[in-house]
Order: sequence, then structure tokens, then C-alpha cells
Amino acid sequence: MKTYAPARLRLSAVIAENLSLYVVLIAVFILMFALNGEKFVRTQNLISMAYQLPIVGLLAIGMMISMLSGGINLSIISTANLNGIIIALVLQALSSQGMKLAGIELVILAVLLGFIACLLVGVINGLLIAILKIPDILVTLGTMTLIAGLNVVLTRGYTLSGFPDSLLSLGNGVSFGIPNALILFVVAAIIASVVLNKTRFGFSLYMMGSNATAAQYANVNLVKITVMQYVFSSTFAALTSLVMMGQLNSVKASYADSYLLVAVLAAFLGKVSPFGGFGRVSGVVLAVIILQMISSGLNLLRLDPFMITATWGAIIIAIVVFRGLFSQIKLRMSK
Repeated sequence: MKTYAPARLRLSAVIAENLSLYVVLIAVFILMFALNGEKFVRTQNLISMAYQLPIVGLLAIGMMISMLSGGINLSIISTANLNGIIIALVLQALSSQGMKLAGIELVILAVLLGFIACLLVGVINGLLIAILKIPDILVTLGTMTLIAGLNVVLTRGYTLSGFPDSLLSLGNGVSFGIPNALILFVVAAIIASVVLNKTRFGFSLYMMGSNATAAQYANVNLVKITVMQYVFSSTFAALTSLVMMGQLNSVKASYADSYLLVAVLAAFLGKVSPFGGFGRVSGVVLAVIILQMISSGLNLLRLDPFMITATWGAIIIAIVVFRGLFSQIKLRMSK
């Protein structure tokens, strides 16, 4: 069967590619266990990590998709909140018995409308970037601000709560002893990996990130690929919203604002190049697990939440410094 993977890597090659992340994963586990003792490996803490990880994980994969072209999607959090708000408003407007008792047909309609809104945001981002040649960071910053303001207007600043059980089960339900949110994350990660490594769209996206001019000469439709890229990224925002909705049983214009930094950090730690052209879902998944262990370990130590946020910034600086020094050393050795 014909595939369009950037490179046909054997399993051993993929493991070797992420070897440094496995080393960091083991080191972080040992450190957090040393700081917290048995509390870190208790079933309650592991279950809590399994529920929290999918939110950051889905956002990180969505961010990774936007970074493969050398861009970024700053609107991913506001898009996720927009999805949840639209679902809530549709259920409130159309359910005669109240949102909590909405039927499955109405729930499907609300989810579909919220998903369409997310796709529309992706289309707008992609068209502005590809046709008008506006930098990704400026376009997504603008749409982030626009959607965030629209979310406040739609909710009037209030929290909307009381969703039907059929929606809540995705975020807080369990199947075969495994949280549904974790199952969704694993399935979404596998699908994203297949799309990026085994389809023409994925091949074109990697090529565009490596060299947009060469991709254009290779008959890659840059406008089409850019729009598809941001639509795909917005899809993960919609999935994130469904998980948050299920776990919190509410939606709000400002939910998960602090996760934007963590999503960028996870993609960067997972070896996604900020200049585009390189990055794998497997690396991002490992990075998300590492960050979740750090977050859970620091929470068990009862550190100030602002201190934890400062830790994320420190990690970004450390990664930048390390990779910069490594590049300089590698360059001097080659000379």
C-alpha cells in the first residue's frame, strides 16, 4: 500500500529518536518519587493523573499540528471554550425540559454545531495566513482575542453548568476500568499520528514546514494545506472542550487559559521544531506524560500554583538554553 510518510522508521528507530525523552521521563519519575514518597504512586494519584493528562495532551497535539509549518495557534484555548459555550447555549435554547434532561438527538445537534464553529475558526485562521500572508502569531492572536471577547458576550461572564449525563460521561466516565478521557486521548493521538505520517496531507505539511518554496514547486497547494492544518488543530480544541465539559460539568469564557503555555511547552519539549518541518506525536505524548508527572508531584508538595506556572517558564528557558548550547557544540565539532 502506498504511503506518504516523511520517513519509514522502524520501531527501533522511533524509540531511538525519543531516547532522550525516555531518559527524562525516568529521571522525573525518580525525582518526584523521592520528593513525595509513596504518595506519588498511590492509586488515587495515578487515577487523578489519568484524568488530567488528556486535556493537556489534546491541546499539545493541536498545538503541534500548527507548529509543523513553523506557525502557532494561540487561539486554541478560546476555540475550545467557544465549542463548549455553543453546546451549552444550544441545549438551553432548544431543550424544553432544561439542559440537564436534554435528549440524545439534541445533544448530538449541539455537539455538531459546536464542532462546526471550531472548524470555522480553523478555516478563518488558515485563509488569513495563507492568502494574506499574515504571520501565524498575529492572526491567531487576533482570533484568540476576538473569540475570547465573544465568549464573554455570549455567557455575560457567567459560568454555564448542568449538562446531561451523556455529555459528562466522556470526561468523567470509565470504560473497562480506564477513564474515557484517557481512551479518547489515546485514540486521537493514534489518528493524528496516522494522518501526519501516512497521508498526502501529512507529507505536504511536513514539506511545507521544511521549505515552503520547494513545496510550492512540488505542486503542493499551500493555501489548501494551511487551511486543513488549522482546521485539524481546531478539531483537537473541540475534543479538549468535550473532556473539560465532562470533568467540570460547566463551561466558562476563561477556562484553561493557563494551559496555553503548557501546550506550547509540551510541543517544544516533545521535539517539535518551532521553525516547522519536524515533530512527532509520540514525542509530544511523552512530553505530556513528563509534564503531568511534574505537575502532580509539585501539587503533592502543595506548592503555590503561581510557583508551578513559574516552573513551566523555567523549563522552557532551560530547554532553549540546552538546545542552543548543543547546537553550538555540534557546529564546532563539525568544523
